[in-house]
Amino acid sequence: MRQRINDEEGMALLVVMVLMGIMLTAGFAVASSVDTQTRESRVERVRDSAFNLAESALNAQVVALGREPAGLGDNITPYTPCTPATPSPRCPQTAALVAGGSPDLAGATWTTTVRDNGPAGREDFYSDATTASEPGYDRNDDKTVWVRSQGIAGGRRRTLVALVRFETQAEDIPKAALIAGRLDLQNNGNKGLIAANGGLVAVRCTPQPNSAVCLGHGYGSGKYKTLAELESFLSTQIGGTKPVTGYQGGVPGPAMSELARERMKETAKANGTYYTGCPPTLAGRVVFLENATNCPVYNGNATINSKEAPGILMINAGSITLGGNAVFHGVIYAVNATNLSTPVISTQGTSRIEGGVLIDGDSSSVLIGASGLNLSYDPNVFGAVRSYGSAGVVQNTFREIRG
Repeated sequence: MRQRINDEEGMALLVVMVLMGIMLTAGFAVASSVDTQTRESRVERVRDSAFNLAESALNAQVVALGREPAGLGDNITPYTPCTPATPSPRCPQTAALVAGGSPDLAGATWTTTVRDNGPAGREDFYSDATTASEPGYDRNDDKTVWVRSQGIAGGRRRTLVALVRFETQAEDIPKAALIAGRLDLQNNGNKGLIAANGGLVAVRCTPQPNSAVCLGHGYGSGKYKTLAELESFLSTQIGGTKPVTGYQGGVPGPAMSELARERMKETAKANGTYYTGCPPTLAGRVVFLENATNCPVYNGNATINSKEAPGILMINAGSITLGGNAVFHGVIYAVNATNLSTPVISTQGTSRIEGGVLIDGDSSSVLIGASGLNLSYDPNVFGAVRSYGSAGVVQNTFREIRG
């Protein structure tokens, strides 16, 4: 009996069982930790998927703003909230947002909204409580709006906002006092009618004796027997430069490319200053007239635009006459699509253009009136020749909010 009690042959099994228990306990702990980490990793992955969805929706909305002909909208066509159920070119498209994305995006949803950035003093402040009540267009006309986007994936919600500004781009156009097919001056006195101030005055025609007026007045008979006599007299009527004849401008063609004209037209539409016919006023940063046929004389004592805020008046077809004491600050550019041989731009009385006049077409003409200075070159007005480019996020305004 004593011998069996002192027998230690079963100790190895006991040690093994104890070690197995320890290993199982450690294994369960490790498995539990791995499971916890897996769940946390999934939560983080889903959060990232929701964030990426919201960011993609915001970026797509910014692209849609830049593509929209009406720019940042208006009170007639404001932007309405976008969701996956909104099939509008003004909205992001779900297929593009989730293409090649995480499996967490299955069944995901999103929304975007566009809101004005509010009155002066809080243009760069966003709050759902206040900004949500702003209209869905650029009411304060600072070419800036808030874009809010939200992505929901796997039950996780992420909300982003950014201030988006519509950028402008300068359009290429000759900087000159006057470029036209012909120039007709209706005053025969020794008084200044055009103050070129060093700017270019050019006509595409070449003066010929006893033919149609090309450079201000005819010559060959009457008062001016030779071209030299005419040019000598013109030095009193056109001050600050010697007119150029037979002008081609290096590369013959229109003063502005067709694509640039289309951009300017869309800019006028966005600003509400695009007209198919004759408008009540020629004022505006970019005014586009599709067909100015039989327009009234724009006269009176009106000051159209200002020296500090000039504009560009673009006329696709037809003609315009300024009369009375009207003063236009800016560039007048006539495409002359119907190739008029009669005057395309005319001035009467003491009306005056402070800027420049450009007219396409070899037969086009400018008629300068008889009462005094009617055209004064101002190179600074050409800065107004700008169209809307793309929309972009204002630096340091992109952020996540609770929502």
